[in-house]
Amino acid sequence: MPDGVRPDDVVGALVCWQDGVADPPGVARELVRRAAERGVEVREGIDATELEADAVVIAAGPHSAELGRHFGLDLPIRALCRQLLETTPIGGLREDLPMTIEAETGFHFRRRRDRLVLAIADPAPRWGFDELVDESLFEDRLARLEHRYPAAAGARIERSWAGLYDMTPDAHPILGRVADGVYAACGFSGHGFMQSPAVGRALAEEILGLEPSFDLSPFRLERFEGGAVFPEQVVL
Repeated sequence: MPDGVRPDDVVGALVCWQDGVADPPGVARELVRRAAERGVEVREGIDATELEADAVVIAAGPHSAELGRHFGLDLPIRALCRQLLETTPIGGLREDLPMTIEAETGFHFRRRRDRLVLAIADPAPRWGFDELVDESLFEDRLARLEHRYPAAAGARIERSWAGLYDMTPDAHPILGRVADGVYAACGFSGHGFMQSPAVGRALAEEILGLEPSFDLSPFRLERFEGGAVFPEQVVL
């Protein structure tokens, strides 16, 4: 470490101004609308195990392992609770403030209108389906935010919510054929929306027997038989 540099000093950073921000629920709703507009029959609130189909794609997020058991599959997917915190309004937030990640801890924040949304993994993983917010962590998160972004000093947490990641042992998804007529697109471990365009194309091509645009071999279920070899280290 250079002389005079403290362990928590910023000595370098990378920025990608081409990165974008999107609304996952909004995108999903629009995809459903466009599919229905093109003649796709959309059924909501239906038990997937009761449907008759030539091909089934297991894409049930943290519930994928449960659905997989219906087809005699053992999908190594566990639900992990993660939470997001939104601050009170912060004056003077720049419109081009990028999503900022503290690489050594995974602490990160991004602008949402005149507020910041922040998150970091819990001190101990919370496995299971309970979507609970741990308010005892708020002060620690605010202190981290003020340290890395002093302009947020004095902000408080106004809104918080929790959700579930569908985690695999190596934090990479399970993709492709897993049984006769059964395909997987699950276990995304927090990366699903980012990877979804490529995954959608790859699964469609495989189901239809077309020439693949992407090599899915690193993401096949069989990789776990000999142990995952490329675990993801940065799970936000």
